[in-house]
Amino acid sequence: MRLTRRDFIMLLIGASIGALVDSGLSYYLSKLEKLSAVTKKIYGGNESAATERVTITVTKTAINPQASQTYTTTTTVTETSTIPSPTTTTTTTAQPPRTLEEILFGNSDIQFIPLEVTNVNIDNNTAYLTVEDPLTKTELQIGLPIQYVSNGNINIGSLLSAVKGTNYKVYFVLGKAGLNQAIQQNGIWYLPPSIYYNIIISDRGWEDVNNALQNLWNGNATVVMPTLEQGPYANGGYDVWGWKNGSIIISYQNGQQVNSVEDSINLANSILGTPNNPNPTSKGIVHVDSIVSIKESGVYENKYPVYQVNNYFDTLIVFIPEQGYELFSNL
Repeated sequence: MRLTRRDFIMLLIGASIGALVDSGLSYYLSKLEKLSAVTKKIYGGNESAATERVTITVTKTAINPQASQTYTTTTTVTETSTIPSPTTTTTTTAQPPRTLEEILFGNSDIQFIPLEVTNVNIDNNTAYLTVEDPLTKTELQIGLPIQYVSNGNINIGSLLSAVKGTNYKVYFVLGKAGLNQAIQQNGIWYLPPSIYYNIIISDRGWEDVNNALQNLWNGNATVVMPTLEQGPYANGGYDVWGWKNGSIIISYQNGQQVNSVEDSINLANSILGTPNNPNPTSKGIVHVDSIVSIKESGVYENKYPVYQVNNYFDTLIVFIPEQGYELFSNL
């Protein structure tokens, strides 16, 4: 094919325009590549992010100095960048319990909780107890009138001193009723006058104490007050005298249970200052109770019923304070 002079000039102009456009396009493409690299660096190449479309129009005008025509070429370049969607962070702050009832019982339907007493301070007419919440393993400070935790020369501080060096623990068994009226001041919970509670000593952990009291609360157990005297139906030392609606004989399941009863009676006598006293209830300040389920198994001397322990739960030393409302009146 033979080109005329006019055809040659037209091809030359087209090539020049293409070169100019390619040059400008390459420049803007390089800028877009840098923009894309920066975007990926900032947002970590998040593929799940929203997409934003950026359009850049490059316009170059080529003028042929040897001709009167002006050629304009417009090229549109589209770059898609990835921008993360806005992230909404919702922070939920749990409100702390506002009452002592909420702290100890939450939303449960339990009616009492054994709190281990770890320290006692007495100031004027107020006793300050440091107790451990067994569920959260946290300490609480409780204040209440001294009459609620004392009787004569003995108070809850005396009980705590008496068990030091032994495997016994002092428990403040606190009832749920009326506890929402407790007031906190300077980190101390002051209990209302209408609280229901018991003060007991046990060589068992709080779970066993709680289980024994739950069985008593639900009517699945009864309380007997044993002494050191062994009954005539002794079988390997498993019988201990006791009382339940009059004089009876309690026959325990094994010697370990009898030893637990005897150890509790000895400790109660030590607290009372009455060594070798077979009946630690004689002063009315402390006494020893066994929480058991029993069944009648015979009669002694035609007048004393004999009961066999069907299920043994715990033996407790029970302290009787001067004032206050008993949670378990049958202890």
